[in-house]
Parts: sequence; C-alpha cells; structure tokens
Amino acid sequence: MKKNSILVLFLLNLYTAWAQDTIPLSSARPYSFLIPENNRIQNTTSLATCFDKLYQLRQRKEGKVNIIHIGDSHIQADFLTASVRENLQRTFGNGGRGLVFPGRVARTNEPSSIYSSSNGTWDSKRIVYVDQPMPIGVYPLTIRTKQPNTRLVLKINDAGDLSYRFNRLTLFFQKDFSSFNLAVKDSAGNDLAYIGPYTFEQPNTSSIHLPTSIRQFELLTLQSHVEQTQFQLYGINLENDQPGIIYHALGGNGAKFKHYNAARYFAQQTSALQPELIIISLGTNEAIEYPYIDSQLITQIDDLISSLKKFNPEARFILTTPPDAFKRKTRRNPGIENIRNKIINYADQNNYAWWDLYETGGGKHNADHWKKAGLMQSDGIHFTKAGYELQGRLLYEALIKAYNEYVLYRYP
Repeated sequence: MKKNSILVLFLLNLYTAWAQDTIPLSSARPYSFLIPENNRIQNTTSLATCFDKLYQLRQRKEGKVNIIHIGDSHIQADFLTASVRENLQRTFGNGGRGLVFPGRVARTNEPSSIYSSSNGTWDSKRIVYVDQPMPIGVYPLTIRTKQPNTRLVLKINDAGDLSYRFNRLTLFFQKDFSSFNLAVKDSAGNDLAYIGPYTFEQPNTSSIHLPTSIRQFELLTLQSHVEQTQFQLYGINLENDQPGIIYHALGGNGAKFKHYNAARYFAQQTSALQPELIIISLGTNEAIEYPYIDSQLITQIDDLISSLKKFNPEARFILTTPPDAFKRKTRRNPGIENIRNKIINYADQNNYAWWDLYETGGGKHNADHWKKAGLMQSDGIHFTKAGYELQGRLLYEALIKAYNEYVLYRYP
C-alpha cells in the first residue's frame, strides 16, 4: 500500500508539472548548514513580465531571453554564473554564450570556458581605476592596442552537452576616425568580415551574422590612413540562431557600486544586450572596509539602478546579498551583515526583488562552515570552484521556485 501511495504521489506531481509547465526541482540538501527555506526570491511580483517571457519561450520555443548578472570578483571568475547559465539553458534553451572578454590579454583572470591570446601589446583598464583616462564600456575591463597588424584570438569551449558555437558576433569598441579597421577571420584564416573605416563617431557596436557556426575567431587591426592610431575593445557578444537563454556575466575584481556608476559607457552599452532581467551582486568590497561604510552607499545603489533603467526601461531587477566572509582571513567581518541589511532595506523600500545568499548560505558565521567544507579559499573571502557552483545552483533553484509560483498563479 505504501509503495502504491508513493507511486500515485509521484505520478500526480509529474502530471501537475506537465499540465502547468512548472519545472521540477531536486529537494537534495548537500550541506546541513544551508537553510533551504530561506532560498527564495522576495518581492517577485516585480518580476512578472520577465517570468512571462520565460514561460512563452518555454512554450513556443521562439526568441531569446537575455539576463545580465553584474558583480565583482565573485562574478568575474564565472563559476557561479556558469552554474546559473547552464542550468537555465538546459531548462529553457541555449541562446548562446553571451558577452565575453579576453581577460588573459588584459592580464587578469578569464573564465575557463574561453581562451584568449594576442601577438601584440595592449594597455588595459579595470573598472576600479576610475582615474585612468581609458573609458569602461559594457564589460568592467577595457583593452587598447596602438599597433596595426595586431591579432587577437578568442576561442570558446563548450559546457558539457551545451554547445557554444556561434554564428552571431557583436563587437563593442570605440568607433571613430582614430580607430583601426578590423578584419574578422576564422581559425583557418579565412575572412569573415571587414569593419571600417569610420569617418565620424558612430554607435560603439558592430554586428556580424556569419554563414556558419564557429567556436574560434581572430580580430586583425589594420591601418588605412595615418589618423588611425588605436583599437579599443569593450566586449564581445556571442550568440547562435537557437531560441533560449543568454546569460551575460559582467564581473570586475574589486568592483563596488560606485565604480559602475563612474564607468562612462557601461549602462548605455548594456542596452545592446536587450536584458529582460538584471541581477546585481555587489557589496563584498564595500564590506571589506568595515567599520567604515560609505554613507553614500544607498545613493550609489539607486544611481546604478536608475542609470540601467534609463537605457533598459523594460528590464526587471534582482539585488543579491553578499556571502559571509572573514576579515584578515580568520576574523568574522560584521560588515557583510551590515551591507546585507542595507541592500534588503533598499530593495523592499523600492519594490525590487532580492535574493538573500547570506541567509541561504547559513546566516551569521556561515563562512566557518563553508571553509571547513572546502568551499571557501584560504583568503576567507573568495570561494572554491565547488563553492561558487553551489551558490549558482542555489540561485537557479530560487529563480525556478519563483517562476513556478508565477506559472501556477498566471496559468492555473
């Protein structure tokens, strides 16, 4: 009798998920210190239009849903965001790898899913260096070469069963009379496109629809007149022709809210990605300075969201709280909880959705548990690959819980 009851319950759950197109989730709890009942997105009514686009994507298998995830070093490594990206794409479809940047050429870390190289010399700027004259665009890094005939090679790796071959390529770069022409080539050296020259300042993007799907390409800088003196790259967006999710990870080591506000082209260029949802995961670097907390923090949060809304009026937002961390490797940092509370209060007062990684991860002193479990690095701030992947899985589950609740309410 007990076995029959279990079977009936299983079939009922399966039918309900099929009939209402909710998405089943595993109830596994891999670590006892996690608090799964806290793993929920709050203020989800603000996300209704985004969830409806996800529902229509899943039903019709048409179009794409773009998600931008903005953050600091927790995001630049792309372990957390890759976990969210891959789970969402397996659920809703794979629309492409999204925005990438040649971090290795900029002499910093880049995701393991990409590999960049160059034969030339490049200047670079990180978003935290606000006094350097080179502007920041859609990604928290910029690189610039002043050498013609410089090659920049970028190779994209698949993620298991997810292919990241692409046939749509959008370059974000400075386009004016001083910019080099560009030849775009495949891995065999065949010409795919030629861009330039530019007789006046133009929108800082060029999009190319390739005749076939590739996983590697090369940019070659070319000089056709003496006024052309440089090539300045802000980012590269890679897509395919398939319907699905594109999840763009925009993370900068050391970044704070104020750094994104100071980035000249950042908010403006995000509009080219057409985001339905923007997730903001900042606060760790603000908390490192505790007990000093910038009195302008709330204004900085509001300024960032306001500028993003100006260029992306249809986008919806989720603010996340920073994970627990140590100060000087061993001492608990009370600044994390302080920042966490400020972010939640701001989100509640302005009706933005928020996700509480701090409490989901175990609450106060949870960094002890993450470190003992081998999920946190020795610096007491950053996490191991497994730790970030767990955080990404938790965020994915929180998103799907909220999506399922919307579907049950909207399409009973």
